[in-house]
Amino acid sequence: MATENIIMAMVQAGGNRQDCHEKIRVLSQEAAAVVKQEGGDNDLIARIRGDPYFSPILGQLDTLMDPQTFIGRAPQQVVRFLAEEVRPILEPYRNQMEENVDLEL
Repeated sequence: MATENIIMAMVQAGGNRQDCHEKIRVLSQEAAAVVKQEGGDNDLIARIRGDPYFSPILGQLDTLMDPQTFIGRAPQQVVRFLAEEVRPILEPYRNQMEENVDLEL
């Protein structure tokens, strides 16, 4: 999902969609090799930041990677699920749930 945002930003900045897709594919494979073969962290974003091809959008990268842009309606769906499904099931136990319990590990 994040790479699609990067591709779209690059196209808006004048880049070629196919070229950009290929650059990201290659960088993704390199990052995956680090994860799978070396047990390292996924460094795809660092690779994108380091590739001069992506210089037109480097200033936008943090905004393009903002997790809020990927969650859609999930927060509203969770609130609705809790209200419609979970709370009715818990209602008979309301008095028991008002008790405070201290746990120590």
